[in-house]
Amino acid sequence: MFRSFDDVVSFNKANVDAFVQSGNRLAAGVEEIAKEVFGYTGKTLEVAVQGSKALASCKNPDDMARVQQQLARESWDKAVAQSSKLSEMGAIVARSALEPIQARYKSAVETMG
Repeated sequence: MFRSFDDVVSFNKANVDAFVQSGNRLAAGVEEIAKEVFGYTGKTLEVAVQGSKALASCKNPDDMARVQQQLARESWDKAVAQSSKLSEMGAIVARSALEPIQARYKSAVETMG
């Protein structure tokens, strides 16, 4: 338990510090995720341009169908991989952002108990 007003102030300051640290971690993580999304978007646009060129160079409908099928398969595979990567990044950011708050809850239980 708290023995003095200073103990209460110190405890609350530590809580605020934990929330600030959590917010900083969250902001940094969201920034990394945004960088990843923008990087992927840029690569996707480059691939789309290359795909358009490949389709334009086709000599007959069979070639065009083959190229389109290949482009669709590659795009799908990359999208699934990117989705998995972003999910993993999100989970890591969430865990990291919650660590300081979890530590404060543990401290609160120990202090009150």
